[in-house]
Amino acid sequence: MAISAKDLRILYQRSGNRCAFPSCAKILIQPESPADNPIASSEVAHIVGTKGARSHYLIPEGDKDRYANLILLCEEHHHLVDALEQEYPVEKLRQIKEEHEALMTDATGRAVARRVEQKAAEPYRAETVHSTLLPVSRLPKYIYSVPCDYNDDEEKLAAKQLVPPFEDGVMYPFIIRGGNLICFRNLRVASGPFKSLVGDRKVSRDLAVEWWNGDDNLRGWFVTLLNRSLNKLTGRRRLNLDKDHHRYYFEPKEPGQSVEIAYHPLNQKSASRSVVWQPVTKISGLPKTFWYHLAVALKFQQVSARGWCLSIRPELRVTKDGKVPLDSEKIGSKVTKKISRIYNHNLLADLQFWRDYLSDGLPRIVLRFDDDETLVISTTLMRTQISWPGMPAEFAQAFKNTDFEEDLFSWSELAELRAHDEDEDVDVDQWHD
Repeated sequence: MAISAKDLRILYQRSGNRCAFPSCAKILIQPESPADNPIASSEVAHIVGTKGARSHYLIPEGDKDRYANLILLCEEHHHLVDALEQEYPVEKLRQIKEEHEALMTDATGRAVARRVEQKAAEPYRAETVHSTLLPVSRLPKYIYSVPCDYNDDEEKLAAKQLVPPFEDGVMYPFIIRGGNLICFRNLRVASGPFKSLVGDRKVSRDLAVEWWNGDDNLRGWFVTLLNRSLNKLTGRRRLNLDKDHHRYYFEPKEPGQSVEIAYHPLNQKSASRSVVWQPVTKISGLPKTFWYHLAVALKFQQVSARGWCLSIRPELRVTKDGKVPLDSEKIGSKVTKKISRIYNHNLLADLQFWRDYLSDGLPRIVLRFDDDETLVISTTLMRTQISWPGMPAEFAQAFKNTDFEEDLFSWSELAELRAHDEDEDVDVDQWHD
């Protein structure tokens, strides 16, 4: 009968990496050895031998290879207790084993208790924790709807009826639900891209807050409109929409082309980053048979009765040649291996890239629907202060550029938004129509 793995684990763990012989302090796994190639000098000795030393002592044959009949010794003392059988009978070895394991339990227990006390006594440090959320500082106040001649599945046909000219910097997202065209733009204005779809039909106007706090249909339609706005924003930033996985990604103009983007990283003034690339094998330097594309999942989320935020989740898309998606069953390991190496600083660096790219490095993303209706997303990551022992030194890195500075353009835009609010002088709690 061989010694079971379970019995060996119990013996090694209770022996505490030390020879059980009373006068021996030898460490059985030498710490002087390299961490990746330790030397084990331990030997598992039988108290009642299967043959030779103390084998005349009567115990069931099946118990000889069990934990209770084993003692962990260094090579020197294993030979000693077997050679001096009269001085180290069964009863004495059992006592040695029991006392040694009790000593190890007591020593490690006291060591752990000291460590807990030390950790408890260590001063906690206050640190900032950044989230993956951007706060929405302004939402459209109204939602406009008008009966139209198209159904829910004919939005692309309806889009072809939009009439130029289209204003610079203005977007025209809309949806069709239940025979009604719904959008954030004021459809009561006679001119504009929607005029051929509106005609002389009666336009309804509702408070947006009543929709997002309303029934599931109204709330869902409101969120869909917000997401259509994202489609417009990302389209202007030359990102493609992956409808199957609900994310946006970079794609080269031609297969086999890598793409780099300049941006403002965390701890530098400027840098460039590969957003479409073909990885290479480290050993040979040869290109692998697939391409990586930086991707991002963007989603609006309601966080309070009147509070919303934009969630940013960095992702990766994998293709065969920079265009054609890789088969789904071949993607998992490639993405998992890459993501498993993303730690605190790496994730924040990814968030930095995406908020910089989507906002052109400005303090806010402003989506305009007309002169009155805007959607404004702050590019300052939502964050909080925590008190904790701190991150291990090898992972701790300072974060800079976590806030974007105002420039002349952004100040002007902010002043325009504030002036519009002052001109309106509307109490949002009294909105009605």
